[in-house]
Amino acid sequence: MTKKHQVFRQLDSVTDKAAEYINYFAYHPSKDFTRKRKMDAKTFIKTTLGMQGNCLNKELADAFPKFSERMTASAYEQQKSKVNPRLFKVILYEFNSTLKQPALYRGYRLLAIDGSDFALPYDKHSPFLCNIQTRKTPSADNKLTTKGACLIHANILYDIANCCYLDCLLQSRKGMDERSAAVHMLQNLRLQHRYIVLMDRGYESFNLFEHGNRLPDCNYVVRLRTKDKGAIREISALPDQECDLEMTFNITNSAKQKKLHPEYHKINAPNRRYKDKYSPKYRTAHWDFESFCPVHCRIVKLKINDPQSGSTKWEVLATNLSSNDFPLSEMKKLYHLR
Repeated sequence: MTKKHQVFRQLDSVTDKAAEYINYFAYHPSKDFTRKRKMDAKTFIKTTLGMQGNCLNKELADAFPKFSERMTASAYEQQKSKVNPRLFKVILYEFNSTLKQPALYRGYRLLAIDGSDFALPYDKHSPFLCNIQTRKTPSADNKLTTKGACLIHANILYDIANCCYLDCLLQSRKGMDERSAAVHMLQNLRLQHRYIVLMDRGYESFNLFEHGNRLPDCNYVVRLRTKDKGAIREISALPDQECDLEMTFNITNSAKQKKLHPEYHKINAPNRRYKDKYSPKYRTAHWDFESFCPVHCRIVKLKINDPQSGSTKWEVLATNLSSNDFPLSEMKKLYHLR
């Protein structure tokens, strides 16, 4: 049996079991999915999992080529309205639990976190409604052109070596917070092996670094900004040469500590003891630890060549992996796998 067929058999087994316990996910267990219909619980689950993003009528036509077996889009919607969406989250977790011998990278599960936007049909009353910019240069009245759109931001945790999704957290595009979503998914992660999670520059955060340092079996590799305003000052001051350093960043959310120690990094974390509301211009960040906390991590600066221009560029990574197990040359290969 090929690996592909084995995966399909495992998925069939999980969906069959979910259909047996559909009453745990139905809004009205005493009457939902109790009558005999063309689209019973098992058919509904497998049809939904097999959809590919076409219109509903096209999806149903592909799923049921025989016209006599096909149901209307209205019938599908009626069945869908009976089911709590957490059913599919349970299916995802149960399917991942069937992976008894996952592929490892040097003894670690190799994961990646990233986010992507998905468009929904436009609805002016939707909680996912936001304004998106349609032109980069201002118009004659010095205003950027925008339009309304309904967007969901999906934060996704992916297993690179085993080609499977481990978790997904949906947020409104307008109020998305990728860093807090990453922390939430890592805290809920339950694996039997140590793991390395790879993240891009959008996840650079002292709060995320410290969570990674404290979570059991968690190792992170995060790409850092090097030149722009968002760069950590110690990172922007690194020389133009490859280096591998252990660094400690002193973090505080206390204005008093910052005044006494100007070299500390101050995080504007909301303090509920004094205020319930802040000015819209007051930018805050998440900080889940003590008022003063030293954050330790390893900083690796790598030299890369731009294949388009041939010029030299630098990338900086923050990690808590050991330099003995993952030297500088190995770190370059590791992040490239992302």
